[in-house]
Amino acid sequence: MKKATKAQPSESVSGAKDNKSHAREIDVDSIDLERMKTLVSDAPGSSEYAVEKGGVAFAPTKEGAIKSRAFKVMDEQINMQMENIMEQIQVLARQAEALKDRRTISEMIYAAKMSFEPLVGDTYYLYDTPKGKVLSILSPEDFGEKKLKDTQFQFFAKVRLLADCTWDVLEK
Repeated sequence: MKKATKAQPSESVSGAKDNKSHAREIDVDSIDLERMKTLVSDAPGSSEYAVEKGGVAFAPTKEGAIKSRAFKVMDEQINMQMENIMEQIQVLARQAEALKDRRTISEMIYAAKMSFEPLVGDTYYLYDTPKGKVLSILSPEDFGEKKLKDTQFQFFAKVRLLADCTWDVLEK
């Protein structure tokens, strides 16, 4: 291919040479025509960006910023809900532990010696003795410190009989 020649400076109307408008020499051999094809659209109407001078301008959205804000809000919401669920789990775990304790105490009481029929809602006292556990209507104060030592009774728990026949531990 032939190289384009350097254009001659143009003369103004007055006949003087204009030094500012020099044309550059173009090396046709160094033009990458395949790359240039990627810069031109065969179907400009299907492009998502303006491809013609004076064409409709499409401003790209800040998709990354929108997604980032949405992700942050979503993450915060999920963390808040997870914390709420964790608090509920802790409450349930404490309730399960309390039920387990009620069951253990109830089993001890039903295995203990009773010389009366306990009434729902009344308070009773569980003592540990050399002969096993004993349920009593007498508090440690009613017994007296000396009597407790003499009988070798050791206070174990203050309990109240609930309607479901389990025992609520009031003091241990």
